[in-house]
Amino acid sequence: MLDFAQLPPEINSALMYSGPGAGPMLAAASAWQGLATELHTTAFTFGSLLTGLVDGPWQGPAATSMAAAAAPQVAWLTSTGERAEEAAAQAVAAVTAYEAAFAATVPPEEIAANRALLMALLASNFLGQNTAAIAATEAQYAEMWARDAAAMYG
Repeated sequence: MLDFAQLPPEINSALMYSGPGAGPMLAAASAWQGLATELHTTAFTFGSLLTGLVDGPWQGPAATSMAAAAAPQVAWLTSTGERAEEAAAQAVAAVTAYEAAFAATVPPEEIAANRALLMALLASNFLGQNTAAIAATEAQYAEMWARDAAAMYG
């Protein structure tokens, strides 16, 4: 496991900004929810059909035997639909966590601007006139470091 507090903000921000984003996980959540809906619909339809046959025109031991043999299929469709719903919910939770971390992460451009400012201040600090500005720039960088680590830890 990465120790995000040990990584500079350039790395943590790059990790967040260079990935595929929430899109693939949203697509997965949608696919899982679609599968769950299909499984529940199929279970309901199949169960209704069985009930309609056994309670209606098809009576007797063969009907009872067929209904008993088909019941596990209805149960499987129902439980698998529930598992697909759970997977969809977990994917949505992952999207929510990613979006929160992304929003809390310092944009790479902001970090680059901070580092460029530091280099300019250092290059022109002939008699120490930029010491306060250098300290302030470094303090901002330390805040970026802490912010990115906190974003990655959630």
